[in-house]
Amino acid sequence: MSVFYSFFLVQMKYEIKTLSGITCIFAPMQESNSITIQIWVKAGAIYETTEEAGISHFLEHMFFKWGKKWTTPKAVATAMDKIWAEFNARTGQHRTAYYIKSAPHFATQGLEVLADMLIDAQFPQAELEREKGVVIQELKRYQDEPARLRDDMWRHFFFWKGNYGRPIIGYEETINNFNAQALFDYKKALYTKDNLIITITGKILDQEQLESMISQLFSSLPEKKEREKPEFSRNLPLEKSDFFKKWTEQNHLIISMPGLNGLEEKREAASVLCTILWGNMSSRLFQNIREKLGLCYSIRAWHACVKEFWFFWIRTGLDKKKFEFGVDKIHEEIDHFIKEGFNDEELENAKNYLIGGIQMGIESSDEMADFLEHQYLTYGEIKTLDDILEKYQQVTRDDVESLFPYLQREKRWSYHIE
Repeated sequence: MSVFYSFFLVQMKYEIKTLSGITCIFAPMQESNSITIQIWVKAGAIYETTEEAGISHFLEHMFFKWGKKWTTPKAVATAMDKIWAEFNARTGQHRTAYYIKSAPHFATQGLEVLADMLIDAQFPQAELEREKGVVIQELKRYQDEPARLRDDMWRHFFFWKGNYGRPIIGYEETINNFNAQALFDYKKALYTKDNLIITITGKILDQEQLESMISQLFSSLPEKKEREKPEFSRNLPLEKSDFFKKWTEQNHLIISMPGLNGLEEKREAASVLCTILWGNMSSRLFQNIREKLGLCYSIRAWHACVKEFWFFWIRTGLDKKKFEFGVDKIHEEIDHFIKEGFNDEELENAKNYLIGGIQMGIESSDEMADFLEHQYLTYGEIKTLDDILEKYQQVTRDDVESLFPYLQREKRWSYHIE
């Protein structure tokens, strides 16, 4: 096994600097043909009040519309098209990311556009009202996607009225109530120097120039955030299962198994467990539920492990006529796994699969940016690739089996769309 790991290790170079009070990560990848500039802001759905549900996502939309130098949505798009840049953003529960990926010699232009969007964003009333219509249509599109709707409804069922229980996109009522002042206030509270990270990865032609630009362009940001992440609270649902009627062609199922807080040190073991049981095409559930019984097209699952909570989940779509049978078979497969365990080959295959995925997942400049920022925001530091792979290599049978109690049938909650 040691030969396998040493053969595939990738040299990962990076430098962390503080520029104008902002944490910046530079990771040169001189073999790359692109450069990615990415800004992560710790401003996601969990920071919102009930009345402003969806404002993180809506603000992300508005940033691409109007700045001080590029004063129309078309002007922003044209500036990016002129340098053949890929630019986008995404909002999650904990944070929002903005990125531009371009050819290396266009890095300064990309950084300038990003800064104009974030620092000097404008929210004209006409554009704001127009974007409400866009986001509401996005919301309705999600409501027409059974798998997406299932996940949102499950979140509401599982976390109820807590911050994790609301959809990231918000509700039609809250979206319609957004105004320019609410957006400015939210931006002022969380888009601050101590609450964002800038990562530049790929072929960096002139790091000193980029550093100088960051120090100048972002100097006017507020120094300190004005809003803290709310305390996490959750009461598990009294009912072990629930459903929502949508008259779909399939029944879209999610089974969740909550764990205990404070188990961050078992992330790698949890990943190995998931991979053996349901993580890829050779996993137990895929082979037995899809390949042998033909009950679904796909069945995948993973674990969420953050400081506030930890749970396993399984997602699949099942034939309506065989739904109860399919659910029973999934439970039986998990029960059998807990009782009978797994063999050494499955353990090693799962570790190799995960290690290969990590290494292949940082080949491009944008993938490396995501990797570094995830490390920094999750652990407060960047672990070397050697350290990360070594953690997976060290996972033992006992480590994986220690998680079996969290998979017991009495600890499973299910929700489906039908």
